[in-house]
Amino acid sequence: MNKKDLKNQAIIKLLIFIAIIVAVNVISTQVFTRVDFTKNKTYTLSPISKDIVSKLDDKMVVKAYFSENLPAPYNNLRRQVMDILSDYRTYSNGNLSYEFYNPTGEEKADELGQEAQKYGINPVQVQVVDKDKFEVKAAYMGMVFLYEGRQETIPFIQSINNLEYEITSKIKNLSVKQKTVVGYLEGDGSLDITKLQQISKGLGDQFELKPVSLGLNRAVPDEVKVLLVLGPTTVLSENKKYMLDQFVMRGGNVAWLIQKVTPNFQQQIIIGNVIDDGLNDMLLNYGIKVETDLIRDLQCGQVTVQSPIGIPIAVNYPFFPVVSNINKDISSFANIPSVTLSFASSIDLNAVQGKDVKADYLLKSSDRSGKAEGFFILNLEQFQNMNKQAADTLFNKQGYVLGAVYNGRFKSFYAGKPVPTDTTEGSGPIMIQQLNESSKESKMVVIGDADFINEEQRPPQDNINFFLSMVEYLADDVGLAQIRSKESSDAPIEDVTDGTKAFVKYFNLIFPPALMLIIGLIVWQRRNKRKKELQTSK
Repeated sequence: MNKKDLKNQAIIKLLIFIAIIVAVNVISTQVFTRVDFTKNKTYTLSPISKDIVSKLDDKMVVKAYFSENLPAPYNNLRRQVMDILSDYRTYSNGNLSYEFYNPTGEEKADELGQEAQKYGINPVQVQVVDKDKFEVKAAYMGMVFLYEGRQETIPFIQSINNLEYEITSKIKNLSVKQKTVVGYLEGDGSLDITKLQQISKGLGDQFELKPVSLGLNRAVPDEVKVLLVLGPTTVLSENKKYMLDQFVMRGGNVAWLIQKVTPNFQQQIIIGNVIDDGLNDMLLNYGIKVETDLIRDLQCGQVTVQSPIGIPIAVNYPFFPVVSNINKDISSFANIPSVTLSFASSIDLNAVQGKDVKADYLLKSSDRSGKAEGFFILNLEQFQNMNKQAADTLFNKQGYVLGAVYNGRFKSFYAGKPVPTDTTEGSGPIMIQQLNESSKESKMVVIGDADFINEEQRPPQDNINFFLSMVEYLADDVGLAQIRSKESSDAPIEDVTDGTKAFVKYFNLIFPPALMLIIGLIVWQRRNKRKKELQTSK
């Protein structure tokens, strides 16, 4: 083969190689794929996100305002956000597009920064190293979604943790024509949801929140699909109970957060006061029984106390059970790692027997738990310096049900009874028709604690996520709940035995040099052999 033929072959191979590269790039623009090895599939859109973005029926524009050249840990954030938005664009059937802008953060000349602030995206302060010294600069890390004359904003993106949930919820809020109405019971000592800022915002972003004030013969408004009963501490009147009962009969879903015992700090010995909300008989009619007890658990949260030398220290408090036994078969709660309760009471699932209702646990205590009944002494000192025998006595039970779900057709507590009316001055006539059984299947969630969402007590974020997922479950909106707690996770190096460590150490010391020596010997032998063949041919 002459030199000309060799040259032609090289050109042909080069052209074929270039053609393959071009073909691969053309195909990659039409066919999207990605291999995601992260544990939680952080970089892969969930089916619910794909479904929501694919149903856009008009053009949506996403404007992302990200300052460039940010320091760690934000240096890769722009690229990661761009990758995620690319996924949404791929599954949007051409209806979603995005644009990235680079505001400089200089107040006087930064028109892009002023534009971002009009959308509610304000600069944040980040530390950067410039010319070997620390400086504080303003940076933008947010995005706005524009759709049919409306907008939704994510003002600050600190990491990609939970970012899919935020983006999908914004897209859904803009594309859904009418939000589901979630009501919350006012008065009677119930938690004021307007003072629960995280919960109010989380629910308000997705649902229409509506206060429900009963009494004076007022019924739960027809548009309310889900009703939140958040730990009433005074006895509800029969008229109010009747309106709650009739809401269930028409197919409404209810979250019952029942606080049976509350601490009394007015005395030196902290005791638990029993709360009577007047709901026991009606709930029992549905197959729901919340016991008047308190569950203690060795798997528990902490309280801060003063040490003998005056230093605040955190100590375990068994009346704050940390519940990690969550029913993962209910998809809405699959990503919730734990819920921390406070002064929680158990739920008897056997009360549902004989009812046309199915009950299942949602939260269970750990394998080292116990129950206090009767007179409740809540002082921390009783758990300090416990020996093994005392611990085995106090925490010798397992699996107390602290939260449960109920599904089915419920019977009215007031079937065959006179309709209770409110005769208070100002009361109007009862405007609803009495129903004796559920017109359709409905759902209830019962938790033997209400204070676990009280933001004045600074609950963990998992508590907030759990409550929001619970409302979504009752609203039949389970998709977003499945991705709310989707976070990137580290892959730590697993512990290994000393023998394995020694093997890896000496393998790394011996094998690479030995391999190079063997390869060198093989090459040397081949050269010697070829040299002898050449000498023989001469």
